[in-house]
Amino acid sequence: MIRLLRAMRRHDDERGMALVAVVGIGTVVMLLVATMVAVATSGARVTSTDRAWNRAIAAAYAGVADYQSRLNADNTYGNYGDPAAPFSHASLSNFPKGLGGNPAFSDQAGQPWVTVPTGDGTGSDSSFRYAVDNSKLSSQGVIRLQSTGRSGNTTRTVIANVRPDGFSNYLYFTNYESGDPTVTNETSTGTTPCTSAYRPVATAATCDQIQFGGNDVLEGPVRSNDQIKVCGAQFKSTVQSVFGVSSSGCTVGRYASNPTTSSTLTPPATIGNLRDFTRTDLPSTTGTVEGAGCLYTGPTKIVFNGDGTMTVRSPMTIFSQVTGATPTAGAVITGGDTTTSEAKCGPVAALRSSTGARVAIPKNNLIFVQNEPAARPGPVQDPNYWKGNAQLKSTATACDATSAAGGPNGATTLKANGVGYPYVGSSTATSEVDPTAGAGAAVTNPYGCDRGDAFVQGTVDKAVTIAAENYLYVTGDIKYPTTRSASTILGLIGQRAVWVWNPINPSNGAILPNDREIDAAILSNSGTFVVQNWTRGSSAGRGTLTVSGSIAQNFRGAVGLASGQGYDKSYKFDPSLSTYTPPKFPQPTVTTYRVATEVESKTAYDGNGAPIT
Repeated sequence: MIRLLRAMRRHDDERGMALVAVVGIGTVVMLLVATMVAVATSGARVTSTDRAWNRAIAAAYAGVADYQSRLNADNTYGNYGDPAAPFSHASLSNFPKGLGGNPAFSDQAGQPWVTVPTGDGTGSDSSFRYAVDNSKLSSQGVIRLQSTGRSGNTTRTVIANVRPDGFSNYLYFTNYESGDPTVTNETSTGTTPCTSAYRPVATAATCDQIQFGGNDVLEGPVRSNDQIKVCGAQFKSTVQSVFGVSSSGCTVGRYASNPTTSSTLTPPATIGNLRDFTRTDLPSTTGTVEGAGCLYTGPTKIVFNGDGTMTVRSPMTIFSQVTGATPTAGAVITGGDTTTSEAKCGPVAALRSSTGARVAIPKNNLIFVQNEPAARPGPVQDPNYWKGNAQLKSTATACDATSAAGGPNGATTLKANGVGYPYVGSSTATSEVDPTAGAGAAVTNPYGCDRGDAFVQGTVDKAVTIAAENYLYVTGDIKYPTTRSASTILGLIGQRAVWVWNPINPSNGAILPNDREIDAAILSNSGTFVVQNWTRGSSAGRGTLTVSGSIAQNFRGAVGLASGQGYDKSYKFDPSLSTYTPPKFPQPTVTTYRVATEVESKTAYDGNGAPIT
């Protein structure tokens, strides 16, 4: 038995254990292969889904680019769209030009989408469609675009704010870097006014080029159609100009980046078309939430009270809203619905009073201050022509008021303009010098009694634009409250000039305290932004002029002298202007459109083109 057991052990080569091991290893390998196949198959499905997901959002962005290119080719393209689209239908969008043959506007299920081309121009498997909301175009300068991209059955949607490249996009813009000869009184020979254009080589007949000095700090993009002269100033953002930058004969400027050349932005010749926003019979006002704006005639003083209201004095205003209808001969001139207009813009009796009318700021709207209309041939006159109104023919205006003695520069007569200018101090005989008069000039009426001049100051907490047909004077600080929202933007427009009011007394001393702050987008389309009496006063200067917003002007305006008179500049771009434009703010005669913001939103359409509710 022992010998038998020994023989069996000699023949035991562990073949059973090997078989078990082989079977186990094979099972593991099969499991790994199965897992790899499953993962690979799943990965293929995930990759395909990811590809469609990414292509759908890329197609949505392609839709934004397509609409942007159409706007840049035709600046009126914001008038095209499909009012039936839910994104448009829910707003007060108005599309007088219809679809314009653009299939991307289609909002019907089953309608073809616009195919996104590939790099070689052939079609791809991606497409887009879009809808437009232009209800904020006039009030905030923004077109909202809803673009949906599709790849296969996958769709994704983005919302983009598209806005024009306008004057308020720049902290500082000028058409000419020389001064306005009607303001500076510069002459080339004797009494011959200098020519306004510097661009870019000065001659004996051109006005002096104004420079940025060593104490000037500009915190925002700067642009000019002229050559910019920089003598030590600091620029903390981009500097663009058509004819470059010069530091000839002075200290080189300090730049955040090298100055670059740019194309031309041309200011509009007039702002007269803005008056239409005060008419009650136009679709541009009747079809909007904000309705018609406010129209004031002659010198008008506006103080923002910081509580959503403003106090307005406008002694020559008869109708604060008008219609375009021409009354028949002999008919009573009404000018519009006085009940509605007085509730919105102030009762006429209060506007003419010494305390003024306190009314709500016309949010997202325009205040237009016009010159007194001239007399028309025949019996039918403009509703705001003072002597054309039967009830007011015998009522004296500031133009008819008794002259006051002791005018500036030795003048013996001086008529007030009806809203407190020129300013006369209560304790000493002080008054302003005519801002357009040369040294030693005697004037009888420095401001005028019937001009479209606006005198503005205060704390503004609603988006609004004030446009003056003549001059706009900033008579004190203009600030936003600490609780301001990003869309609260103030626009200040003075067609002939925007003046920083800076009266001096007969002894050449300043009347107002030092320093001034203006929070606004400022525009003088045919004139300039300038400090009154910038050449006069103490050599110690007037402190710092702080502007938080933007400045755009046809001519370069002076705010001080290198010898010390006037103000140093501290200009800062308001980041809100990157997204919003002041209500009804004028744009360049030719402009381009850019995407201000872009964000993905809830998907608007399914793969068949049906709106997703």
